[in-house]
Amino acid sequence: METITTINRLREHVGRTVRLRGWVYKSRASGKIAFIILRDGTGLCQCVLEKNEQTESFFAEARKLPQEASVEISGTVSADERSVGGHELKVTGVRVVHAGDAGQAYPITPKPHGIDFLMKHRHLWFRSQRQWHILRIRATVVDQIRRFYNDNGYVLIDTPIFAPAAGEEAQTLFRVDYFGEPVYLAQTGQLYVEAACMAHGKVYCFGPTFRAEKSKTRRHLTEFWMVEPELAFASLDDVLDVAEDFVCSIVERVLADHRDELTELGRSVDELEAVKKPFHRLTYSQVVELLHGPKPKELLEDELEVKTARASELDQKIPELEAVAKSGAKQWQKDKAAAEAIEAREERSELQEQLGNIPDHLELAGNFEWGADLGGSDETIISRLHDRPVFVTN
Repeated sequence: METITTINRLREHVGRTVRLRGWVYKSRASGKIAFIILRDGTGLCQCVLEKNEQTESFFAEARKLPQEASVEISGTVSADERSVGGHELKVTGVRVVHAGDAGQAYPITPKPHGIDFLMKHRHLWFRSQRQWHILRIRATVVDQIRRFYNDNGYVLIDTPIFAPAAGEEAQTLFRVDYFGEPVYLAQTGQLYVEAACMAHGKVYCFGPTFRAEKSKTRRHLTEFWMVEPELAFASLDDVLDVAEDFVCSIVERVLADHRDELTELGRSVDELEAVKKPFHRLTYSQVVELLHGPKPKELLEDELEVKTARASELDQKIPELEAVAKSGAKQWQKDKAAAEAIEAREERSELQEQLGNIPDHLELAGNFEWGADLGGSDETIISRLHDRPVFVTN
């Protein structure tokens, strides 16, 4: 009997016949055999289709299914560590729900695309594996943020998105016409949770906040989600303890649920595993002393050497990849080389910016004066000199 299931549950059906419903991620065919990589929102599965008496009626159509065609595929499940997802489906039936419009190919093909093109097709870019991994990890982070505070006795306070005045810097306010009256998109919910804290003791808000900062850097975002807890009768050490437990809980949850996804994204699992209590606690004066010491210079000089070597390696590699992409090689080899060339150029561009910044960071650290605000470069140096997060107090 055929069971309808999802790819992430195939391990429960080894040796049985199941039906998967999803979309063709990619496919290839050779003679009397075709390989269809199916995605269904829970994962990927290789479906192996062989031409025989049972499959002859749909084999020709199935082997030519275009990318992102909607299909239902039936077959027998087998475990195979070599296959994507760890399981494979020996196909016994294919029903095409929708193969796409004739003459209109799916725009995001296996060939390389620039970031501007992908952003214009954002609704389709979600279907790629990198975006898929990122969004699932983000969903887990959001869930764990709520779980941490809910499980530790905090009350959620939903604060307004329209605010009558600045909560942070006035120059980063987004002004909105509210029926003839000026209001602003909220920069923070802090003023509201401070009031609510006096009613409930421990509260938090978690939602969208806005800053009118036109920038694409990681440090400046026009819209982001921010969580802000407030607790009554708390000392500075109490606040640090909450922050420490909060960060550790999120890292532990993501490592437990998404280790494979982190690896696919190129994230260092070892670095995340080092995020454990206790975090380092330094005073402002200790940080100033650290910035004036020899360690920042040693760190940045080592980094300069490593990144310079990597830049030279990429300078040699990029022309080689571009030559393959324009050569008479097989199409898949040309596409692969072109995609790698784009990634290499992006990495080279980032390295060039970083190499230009290192001397500035070194100078800023050496000339840092007690009483000044810690800048982004100072925070980066301090973080890099420690194996886990750092609190700076006083």
